[in-house]
Amino acid sequence: MAQSVSQVRLELPDAPVAALDSSSAQGSSSFAGAAQSSQSAAAAPVASRYDKLVAPDEKAPVLTANDKFVMGVKDSITPFSMASWLVSAGYSHVTNGPPNYGTDSGAFGERLGAAALRDISEDFFSTSIFANVFREDPRYYKLGRKSSIKKRVIYAATRPLITRTDSGKPTINLALLSGNLAGAILSNAYYPPKNHGVSETMKIFGSSIGGSALGFGVSEFLSDALEIVHLKKRE
Repeated sequence: MAQSVSQVRLELPDAPVAALDSSSAQGSSSFAGAAQSSQSAAAAPVASRYDKLVAPDEKAPVLTANDKFVMGVKDSITPFSMASWLVSAGYSHVTNGPPNYGTDSGAFGERLGAAALRDISEDFFSTSIFANVFREDPRYYKLGRKSSIKKRVIYAATRPLITRTDSGKPTINLALLSGNLAGAILSNAYYPPKNHGVSETMKIFGSSIGGSALGFGVSEFLSDALEIVHLKKRE
């Protein structure tokens, strides 16, 4: 009889308590995984409200009218902007293009001042004024290495024409186009008489759009270039 009882006990299934413990362990594991995922999402960096470049891993805060105003003022006097003044002034000086101040040393200073005025006015009109008027997001959302080089080039080149609304929907970049046009019109106030008039103004406007596309390209690939020459650690 003892042998029979022992045999029956061996054939019984696992105790319910053991099965409950296993289920609880799995539930605890799932809860821990969800908590870890939630913490990772919460730890994602948030882009500055006053920075026009948003990295691929950053969350972009919703901008207020005041944020855009400050962003336009701040962006117009960054080291990157100042470098663009030098490039623009140097190129027009070497090619003797507009603004046609001449090619002597004094002319370069005039070109540099004109480049600064034009760049500052375009940034102010586009970001501080028209981005609020048209309710558009003036920031550049970098694609980064998750996308192909071809896609990144096309994306950067088309950002002067395409942007997003404050709600995130794609739209024509009316803010940048209007701001650059306003800046081109204003250049009639300080460019030489040779560069006045509708035809010259439209040439200046066209070059501004090209400059904006180039600037977006630099924003997209600058960190990659710095990593290649070992001036920045790989992200």
